[in-house]
Amino acid sequence: MAKEKSGPEGRRLHFDNDDAKIYENLIKNHGPFKGLNYIDIFSIAVAYGKKAGFRTELKPEGKSIGRVVESVIDNSELRYLMKAIAVEEEDSLGVILDLDKYFTISEEYAKTGLELLEQEFIANEEILEDMELEMIQFYNDYIEGSEE
Repeated sequence: MAKEKSGPEGRRLHFDNDDAKIYENLIKNHGPFKGLNYIDIFSIAVAYGKKAGFRTELKPEGKSIGRVVESVIDNSELRYLMKAIAVEEEDSLGVILDLDKYFTISEEYAKTGLELLEQEFIANEEILEDMELEMIQFYNDYIEGSEE
């Protein structure tokens, strides 16, 4: 089987400098997110962005830097989620061999999701309950739609 393409130093999860402040704020100050790590919040943000149905490009190089090393997510559910989203997005299994491509897709969904999390969490303290219901509905709609 072909190996995933990656640079010589490996790949990192990227997010914008402004988004780093949102991650920190959620981790340090906000109820159910308090004490989580970047990977946990990134995972929630990816799913939330995917549910929203659009990706937001990261800012140009220098304002968007790699913050989490690839090895942290090796063999994790996040890695599989990232690959699954990319396969659906590209309608091709080949995308899982292009590490940069499937990382970028997830990073862009995470950016969308993080922006929505920030907006909704400030306005709605019961966001996790709402998110859980939304994700269950999204899952049910997707599964029901794929079985037809």
